[in-house]
Amino acid sequence: MSDASVIKKLSGYDLSGYSLMGSDLSGAKLAQAKLRGANLAGADLSNADLSEADLTGADLSGADLYQAKLAGAKLNGANLGHCDATSANFFEATLTGARLVAAKLPSANFKNSKLSGADFSDCDLSDADFGHAQISGSIFQRTNLTNANFSDSKLFGANLQDANLSNTQFRNADLNSVRLRGAKLENADLVNASMFNADLANASLLNSNFETANLRSTSMTGASLEKAIFDGANLSHSRLSRANLSGASLEESNLWSARVSGSVFTKANVKAANLMATGLSKKFALDEFPDLKFSNRTTWDDELIKRHNVSRAHAEHIQKEVSKKGFFSRLFSR
Repeated sequence: MSDASVIKKLSGYDLSGYSLMGSDLSGAKLAQAKLRGANLAGADLSNADLSEADLTGADLSGADLYQAKLAGAKLNGANLGHCDATSANFFEATLTGARLVAAKLPSANFKNSKLSGADFSDCDLSDADFGHAQISGSIFQRTNLTNANFSDSKLFGANLQDANLSNTQFRNADLNSVRLRGAKLENADLVNASMFNADLANASLLNSNFETANLRSTSMTGASLEKAIFDGANLSHSRLSRANLSGASLEESNLWSARVSGSVFTKANVKAANLMATGLSKKFALDEFPDLKFSNRTTWDDELIKRHNVSRAHAEHIQKEVSKKGFFSRLFSR
């Protein structure tokens, strides 16, 4: 097995547990090979064909996987840390629990792949394609994901804190309970994404598009949302305190019971928006933000005034009752 030319033509062979550390396997034909637990650390696998190979638990740390073919491969629990897999093809591959920390993966193809619990921390995944992938619980902390595609993918509970997601596509993606605190999502496309209970506190979301997205109970405290689009989005019960919504469009959005204290709505568009139970009465909002755009279909929280008046009237009634002789004796004798 020391002859590299022989190893390069072992499609379907069982090489489980073998040490091929640092081997030159560039262009190797290893489709459907069994490489469970194999040591391929530092190996040159550029342009290698590992389609449907079993690399479960294999060590590929520091390996060169440039344009490698890994479609349908099994990489559960494998270590690909610090590898270079630029433009590699992981289509329909399984990488559950795999470790890819600090790997170079620009333009990699992960479409339809299974990546639950994988660790992509500090990776370069710019221009990568995760369309329709299953990524629940995966970690992308501080990862470069600019121009990446996550359309129709499932990222439930994934950790993308402090990641760079500028110009990234998330159309129709499942981002429920995702952690995006401090992330950069400028010019991102999140049309019709589901982000229930997601954490976007202090994230930068300038010019991003959340049209018809579900952002119910999402935290965007302190987030930068200038010129973002929320038309038709569900923001009920969301936390927008101290968020900057200058120039944002919230047309026909639902902000029922959203927390907006300290938020900035300068030149924002709230035409036909539901602002009930937010504390934003028409008078208060226009006093604070006279350039706010609204329409006769905007539903203001004018009930706040009614509740205040009712409470004041109730307090006055109690005060009158207290002043009456024998009020407390009547009260405690019941």
